[in-house]
Amino acid sequence: MGQYKPLQVAIVGCGNISRAYGASLNRRPDQVEVIGAYDLDQDKAKSYVSEFGGQVYPSLEALLGDEKVEAVVNLTIHTAHAEVTAAALNAGKHVHVEKPLATNREDGQMVVDLAEAKGLRLSASPFTFLGEGQQTALKAVQSGLVGPILTAYAEMNWARIERWHPNPAPFYQKGVGPMLDVGVYALTLLTSVLGVVKNVQGYAQICQPQRETKAGKAYQVTTPDQITGFLHFESGVTARLTASFLGFSKQVGAEFHGRSGSIYISSSHDFDAIVEVHTLDDEWETIPHIATPFRGVEWGRAVFQLADSIRMGVPQRCTGKQANHVLEICLSILDSAEENSAIIPIKSTFELPIPAY
Repeated sequence: MGQYKPLQVAIVGCGNISRAYGASLNRRPDQVEVIGAYDLDQDKAKSYVSEFGGQVYPSLEALLGDEKVEAVVNLTIHTAHAEVTAAALNAGKHVHVEKPLATNREDGQMVVDLAEAKGLRLSASPFTFLGEGQQTALKAVQSGLVGPILTAYAEMNWARIERWHPNPAPFYQKGVGPMLDVGVYALTLLTSVLGVVKNVQGYAQICQPQRETKAGKAYQVTTPDQITGFLHFESGVTARLTASFLGFSKQVGAEFHGRSGSIYISSSHDFDAIVEVHTLDDEWETIPHIATPFRGVEWGRAVFQLADSIRMGVPQRCTGKQANHVLEICLSILDSAEENSAIIPIKSTFELPIPAY
């Protein structure tokens, strides 16, 4: 949207994903201006600002103490998300935090409550349900194209992170794993389309307990690398989700099966995902995108939407409450898997995000 003073933001955490954010945020200087960055490794922060601009902050305290910083983009390691988010909120800053919101229920609820108490915006990934492909699928479902949805399937088979990530070991430790790292993309899409989840069951295992980095360094896997979750929504819809760090599957999308047909989206992640419909009487047919899709993922989109919500008062779509609901679903699926697939109720809730188109 733009037409306002750009939101002044600072980056905390200059690791692998920060490059994608930096390139994206710099494409819309009318909405967002990155004025600085901080990382525990100061060389990473210096490298970031040399490429994307802004100043290097010598400490997190210095960044949070800068009155010019209006919002923090929290791209730290998973286990630091809640701590850094809470520090930023306590300093009076709005926050966008990468997924997961936290690594446990208590911290997830804590940052949601803190943002509300402070009167600040808490935006959280995944934001990929804002993509044109995902919004096309949402509109197709909501329009009744295939009648009431009865069940849904989603797959996030992300192969092996160690093939490309320079530091894969943390992704295979408790508090992360495929459900919290990539399953959240599918869960955010499912909940954006189908609403609040009532209860879950889970099955999980460690299939490959020892792995190696690209450099050949061995590390142990301490959290399940293959997970299947079953979801029961308040609406009565049931769904199945698989999240995996194992196979090279083509399945990274979702299917919504209704009374009079099915809707398929090829990816819960990429904005230009293909969307198709199959009615009872016809074959699969491509549904035109609701708008020209961004190719891949526009990593700054949630931050741009945060800027619009702060500056113009438009409804916030990527909310901490939905991210917290997704976090609880993930943790409950894992807990269920440890408890002989017991049915575990979900206590949190959220309001459905308003469609982007």
